[in-house]
Amino acid sequence: MKQKLLYLFVLMSLILSACGGGKAPTAMPTKTTTVTVTATAEPQPTGGDATLRIGWVGKPDTLNPAYAFLTESYTVFDLIYSTLDTEGPDGKYIGLLAKDWSVSADNLTWTYHLKDGIKWHNGKAFTAGQMAWAINAIMKSPDGWAASANYTNGFDTVTAPDDKTIVIVTQYPIANMEYRVSFLYAVYPPDFEKFTTPTDLQNFTNFAAVGTGMFKVNKFDKDTGVLLLDSNMDYFDGAPKIDGIIFQTFDNTDAMIQALKVGDIDLVNEVPASAFVTVQAMQGVKATAITGRYFNELIINSVDPNNKPAPTGNPALADPAVRLAIASCINKQDIVDIVVQGLASPADTIVPPTLGGGFWHDPNIKDVPFNTDEANSILEKAGYVLGADGVRAKGNLRLEFRLQFPADSAVYPRIADMMTTWFGKAGIKTTPQAVDSDSLIAATTAVGDYDLVLWGWGPDPDPDFILSVMTTDQFVQGGWSDSGYHSPQYDQLYLDQQKAVDKTERQKIVWQMQEMVFNDRPYVVLYYEKLLQAYRSDRFTGFIESIQGIASGQSLLQVVPVK
Repeated sequence: MKQKLLYLFVLMSLILSACGGGKAPTAMPTKTTTVTVTATAEPQPTGGDATLRIGWVGKPDTLNPAYAFLTESYTVFDLIYSTLDTEGPDGKYIGLLAKDWSVSADNLTWTYHLKDGIKWHNGKAFTAGQMAWAINAIMKSPDGWAASANYTNGFDTVTAPDDKTIVIVTQYPIANMEYRVSFLYAVYPPDFEKFTTPTDLQNFTNFAAVGTGMFKVNKFDKDTGVLLLDSNMDYFDGAPKIDGIIFQTFDNTDAMIQALKVGDIDLVNEVPASAFVTVQAMQGVKATAITGRYFNELIINSVDPNNKPAPTGNPALADPAVRLAIASCINKQDIVDIVVQGLASPADTIVPPTLGGGFWHDPNIKDVPFNTDEANSILEKAGYVLGADGVRAKGNLRLEFRLQFPADSAVYPRIADMMTTWFGKAGIKTTPQAVDSDSLIAATTAVGDYDLVLWGWGPDPDPDFILSVMTTDQFVQGGWSDSGYHSPQYDQLYLDQQKAVDKTERQKIVWQMQEMVFNDRPYVVLYYEKLLQAYRSDRFTGFIESIQGIASGQSLLQVVPVK
């Protein structure tokens, strides 16, 4: 799953912390594991209220796959839309819309045969021609469909010779085709055909989305964040066993955790790390900790000074010495131990160790050690002189930066305060600032109106997406690049890894790309986090625990109510 991670790992109030008993942080497992703690024995399904109520702090920014950034949007996409195939709980790809597929001997022609009985949520029959239209729409307007365009790189033609068959011809063999098509959503053509410009397309929120997924939109109130989904009783793979889902947005995590405790909601999509021990002890609640794909990073403005509009970042950030000093000032282990209660691990590259079972993560990268004395030495040698006010400068370049983060996070302010202290010891001044997520997206994407930003990503199962975030082409309106990193060599390597059919050859390229990003430092990757979730085991059962989380579509399709 891909998305800009609207970080919800938020600190709880002193009252909630006290309820946790003041226990020491939980140690991070060294292997990819699933850790599950059951507060009570899980009842057997016997019926009862069949509407699942899910709590979160964020809300979808859009239900339009052409222009969606936040985690919440992609969580909903997994429920209301369908793709030709999808990642299974074991990491292998299985058919979703497609009952089977094959590739020609030259690895250029992919043929997909659709399952029977597929209908749109409005009751109309779904055809292969409509799926072909959706993919062709991305290919014809990559700027408009910027969030999906990289998935069709190398596609030549997409046709539907009949209502049940889709044929994709590629310009070169594509090694990760199954992954690629798993993010090409079947959107309802009549809702999208009217748009003639990228701006019009991206301004379309699609809050009354029509899809073919297991749940269908009843109503979405963007102001309150309440989203009502009804079960799709005509779903081609069998109807869900619950009546529907209510997503409820909370103003803060204290209220959300309390709602879980008293039974006002049934599932928390992301449990704050500081509340995890408390949630584990709740009667009738099952808490899960799954080593996932998420990471959090410090974004360093890397936008080309010739960009239009011109970036507003402090020009000193272009100095490699300043970037190295910044990295040297960050104590990642302290962030993990103090802020996220040990439920994470220090990170180094943009490709998490969980991708491909560790195959794609470069083990040769040695992280920059925390050492503020070394940071001072680096800056001193680079000519940045410590002023009477404790801030270093070289000529007109003063090491004073904005340090921004999403306003609805209480973890990022804590990290920003810690960083400000560390930076200050090296003569770097930062001013923490909370910014609403919409404004932060607007400031970082295609603009560069910032210095430093704390945020995070939830990469896809294949490294292709997270690698694409660093390509020059993605620094456009609707694109994924928030750092403005631009390197012709990196861009070429990205295309090379897409064409590499041999897995070992592709691994070498992917490792080289990680090393470039690590050394150039558009990001300082801070930590890989666990996916912490919980649900009322006295009300629902049947959840599938996997790297996708218990709120994935495949999991919720199996959930049944208990008495």
